[in-house]
Amino acid sequence: MKPPAGTSAGPAIPTGAVRPDTPEVEFATTDPDRAERYLTDLYGTDIKISRYDADYHFRHSWLGQGPLHIATMHHLATSEYRLQPLADLGISRIHRGVRTVFDPDDRYVTGDLILLAQPGEPHHSRSTNVTAAAALVPMRAAADAARNGPDDPLPPLRFASLGPARPADARTWLQAFDYVADSLRANPQTMAQPLLAGAASRLLAAALLTAFPNSWTRAPGPQRHDRTDATPTTLSRAVVFIDANADLDISAVDIARAAHVTVRALQLAFRRHLDTTPMAHLRAVRLDHAHKQLRAASPGDGTTITDVAARWGYANPSRFTARYRQVYGHTPSHTLRS
Repeated sequence: MKPPAGTSAGPAIPTGAVRPDTPEVEFATTDPDRAERYLTDLYGTDIKISRYDADYHFRHSWLGQGPLHIATMHHLATSEYRLQPLADLGISRIHRGVRTVFDPDDRYVTGDLILLAQPGEPHHSRSTNVTAAAALVPMRAAADAARNGPDDPLPPLRFASLGPARPADARTWLQAFDYVADSLRANPQTMAQPLLAGAASRLLAAALLTAFPNSWTRAPGPQRHDRTDATPTTLSRAVVFIDANADLDISAVDIARAAHVTVRALQLAFRRHLDTTPMAHLRAVRLDHAHKQLRAASPGDGTTITDVAARWGYANPSRFTARYRQVYGHTPSHTLRS
């Protein structure tokens, strides 16, 4: 049910909070001052709304927990928005209306995909009856997606433009966004699980750097030292680290750092000696942990397949079941009942 104009529904956002403690928040108001306070608290940066129409109406839906979230925003009437630089990278798709972004002076309409601003820069735009879906991608996830050497310095992140270069690039982002958004809508609480939130953040970060040409995009192909570092010793270090930390949100960069090599050398080592990838091996280890958790469950202790799947990095219980059956020859429910 839509909340009455000028009121909010769902948990309130406390003053000064940057992220809510609940996976779903709905807010609606006809008061631009209240919208300002809500957005400032939610996004952790100063946001100003001005030059609004008399029939101003604002509605915002938040879905997600932790560093990653999906938002749907309705800016009904015409208004100007100014916000100071965000700590994360904001990407928005316009479903209806017109948004003009100043400096540069660009106009975006229904169907367009845009970055809210260059990293570290303020945002100034005018919205006219806009409905848009947006995501915030943690900067750290983008840095991990860009690095080959785990501790390689990166230049300042700069995008060639606020829009993707080609329609195919836009589709790369939208496919990743839709997958994450669908997973969140199906079970909002699961994104509180660190393994899922981390994987979703890195998926969106990789799609973002692919879709929007930027100063962090890596040159393809391994270097000579990557090939010589892809040794059994590298593999052994990586496997030990994965076995010890499978319950944590670890990335390929974390594994490469533990193995003292680059990400490409790590990938080559797994491909050369195990005919797999580091992340595929990590998923296999986590599936084994899920199997053991199901076997250890007692009747009536509250263990569910959905919870176990989310705990070990599966947002979709059906995909977890399919993979589990493929590896163990029967369903998770069979293990849970036995």
